[in-house]
Amino acid sequence: MSQVLASGLSGLLAFQRALDVTSHNIANANTEGYSRQRVEFATLPASPFSNGWIGKGVDVSTVRRMVDDFLVTQTRTSSSSLERLSTFATQSERVSKLFVDGDNGLSGALQKFQNAIQGVATEPTSVAARQVLIGQADGLVQRLDYVDTQLRSIDGETASQVGIEAAEINSIASGIARLNKEITAGIGATGQPPNDLLDQRDKLIDQLASKVTINVIPQDAAVLNVFIGKGQALVLNEKAASLSVQPDAYDGSRPRLVLSGGQGTSDVTSAISGGALGGLLDFRSQVLEPARADLGRLAAGVAEAVNTQHRAGVDLRGSFGTDFFATGPVDSVERSTNAGSADVTATITSASALTGADYELSYNGTAWSMKRLDSGATVTLAGTGTVADPLRADGLSMVVSGAPASGDTVLVRPTRELIQGMSVLVSDATRVAAAAPIAASAAASNVGGATITRGEVLDPANAALKNATTIQFLTPTTYSVNGAGSFTYTSGQPIDINGWRVKIAGSPAVGDRFTVTDSSNATGDNRNMLAMTQAMQAPRLDGGTTSIQA
Repeated sequence: MSQVLASGLSGLLAFQRALDVTSHNIANANTEGYSRQRVEFATLPASPFSNGWIGKGVDVSTVRRMVDDFLVTQTRTSSSSLERLSTFATQSERVSKLFVDGDNGLSGALQKFQNAIQGVATEPTSVAARQVLIGQADGLVQRLDYVDTQLRSIDGETASQVGIEAAEINSIASGIARLNKEITAGIGATGQPPNDLLDQRDKLIDQLASKVTINVIPQDAAVLNVFIGKGQALVLNEKAASLSVQPDAYDGSRPRLVLSGGQGTSDVTSAISGGALGGLLDFRSQVLEPARADLGRLAAGVAEAVNTQHRAGVDLRGSFGTDFFATGPVDSVERSTNAGSADVTATITSASALTGADYELSYNGTAWSMKRLDSGATVTLAGTGTVADPLRADGLSMVVSGAPASGDTVLVRPTRELIQGMSVLVSDATRVAAAAPIAASAAASNVGGATITRGEVLDPANAALKNATTIQFLTPTTYSVNGAGSFTYTSGQPIDINGWRVKIAGSPAVGDRFTVTDSSNATGDNRNMLAMTQAMQAPRLDGGTTSIQA
């Protein structure tokens, strides 16, 4: 009879535990991170007797969490990807709006400036049209400055958010390490897993996965080790490493992520991926920094196109045009750990050759080398770095002063500060150089069928640019210049003299004459404004494949 009562009692106690677990499940039905638990039953060891074994009833062998490790891993991976993409998309949309915001966007300001150039070309004698051009130029500079300022603000916010995410990761990692310790102690005391603590740890790991891509490796039945980046340990057994934000060696406002722990200290900025933190870093490297570089390239392209053409024309006073826009300097920063005293002064020689990349110059004790920071590719350098023979690469000219030491490095950011120093240099409407300084014409006595273009300026600095020049045909296929020489004539081919170019096409007769003379007083001339319109529309960026207006 006692055996019967004992077996029955074991069943009552076992199912009481099952009911307790069921109540626990119901009570935590809406608890975030809770995993349903199930009681596992096992028969009690039987007692032997002469004819066999008699069972003693049932017992609870363990309380199991109903968790699918595969699904958990997949969920964490998806969560990390989702947070990365969500952060990336949200931040990227902010940048996109700065460039495509209709009439108030950058494209609208560029179009208004282009229309103002065309307005002067349509009414070259109008001082009012020239004043409108200056006003629209100011508007373009202000819009460029606004976009640049907003991008700088977003950059600062991103750096701040990186620090916040790093602090949250540290807090979560500490919690996981603490739970590893508590779970180890719990299993050691009872031999059974403390399920609620396991749920708490899994919840923290899920939160961590939303911050950064992680790799979770079980050490034993109690401990989970967590790795980030390229295998750097964030949580190892009961110890958590610390992720800190430190200033870049070149730029104190640019954060670098450094992981410090039992395995030493390492810069993991380039190794971090996934999650909100990875999304911020990807946004900065793939969208924000290229946007800032492209905005600077756009400013360089506009300034180069307008300045070059404006210098080739003459204003209402008959004087050559000057630079229309000023831009800021090329930014170069010596590494804080440099031992030498070298200083690099860089200038842009060709907006078309600018790549949008930042560069690192390195000195090995005898020569300088250069690499792109976006790809790590080595850039071919020409020159020695002196004033007479500057270093040259990718549209840049760099002069080195001071004495570099072996191992010194310099960061060169071609377009970072261009817009901050950009301004309109022409304030007097009469100083807008709308006319061309030379004009070509055919003699009224010509009897042949040849025609000549009005001429374009190739080199406004040529001292003989405005000298009167006569092209006279000796035969239908040869001509002289100011009575000298005999040059072969090919219809439509450029004739370049004294810094200008004309084209004669058709069939000239012997004795036909064409002259190129000073036209500085031609106030109704619009040729330089027409040429400026073409310069703004012509491909000037990306090696001459992308126009400013694109």
